Amino acid sequence: MISAATAPREQELDLRPVLASVPLRPGFDRDNLSRYGDANWDLGPAVFRENARRCHVTVNFESVEHIGVREALREFLYARLNVDLPGHRKRLPPGSVRQVFNRARRFLEFICDELGDVDAHRVDQQILDQYARHLKSGRTRQPAMVAQLLEIPFDLRAYRDHLPSIGLPFEPCSERSPARVAGYRFVRENLTPRIPEEIITPLLSWSLRYVTMFAADIFAAREEIERLEAHCSALIKSDQGLGRKERRIRQRKRLQDYLDRLHREGRGVPILGNRA
Repeated sequence: MISAATAPREQELDLRPVLASVPLRPGFDRDNLSRYGDANWDLGPAVFRENARRCHVTVNFESVEHIGVREALREFLYARLNVDLPGHRKRLPPGSVRQVFNRARRFLEFICDELGDVDAHRVDQQILDQYARHLKSGRTRQPAMVAQLLEIPFDLRAYRDHLPSIGLPFEPCSERSPARVAGYRFVRENLTPRIPEEIITPLLSWSLRYVTMFAADIFAAREEIERLEAHCSALIKSDQGLGRKERRIRQRKRLQDYLDRLHREGRGVPILGNRA
């Protein structure tokens, strides 16, 4: 049970790196990363998407007023980030931590409002049913979103061996899935006939060749394209300060130089073939 008078955690747990078992971007030392007991977790070193917003890869526990909810979130997120449950959940990608933080916070604050504290041993099916009705009462909340929010109590049960304070002691919702509880209907399985063996076999064979035989050429082509695109960008940038007439003269000269080089090398001019 987690209460406002939370027992002091062991210092060893507080100092444990949050990203204890995930790959890191080059240049980051795991010893310098956020620790379990920190007020803020920065998971950016394990997010490989360059366009990831900082607010999506950080966790600010100080934004949670109730200490019981705060510590429950800390315990749950640490388990999700570092524990792999085969057949149920893979480790949570650090770039998705904000979504799970918000969903778990919603459920834990509901429990806190109902019970006065975050006490997993006092949570029963009646409270879960109340939470489901509360979620479905929102007119703008679609069943698919309700199903995602209902995954939290199911996860508290699945991760119970890794959640000493908030693991759910019973199977929620009579083992019904969150989608069924939310009233979300899945699209039926694709009934299109299977691709015949005489078609899928050569297709798979050629697909494997892209890995076993053509990979080097594909990567080389990608590098060449990137060089050409970088060269093009540099030329455009160098022409920006010129007038239209001078810029057109320079562009024509580049084209003429290119055609002359092809002629000297005995090569033709690349053209786009007729697609008709």
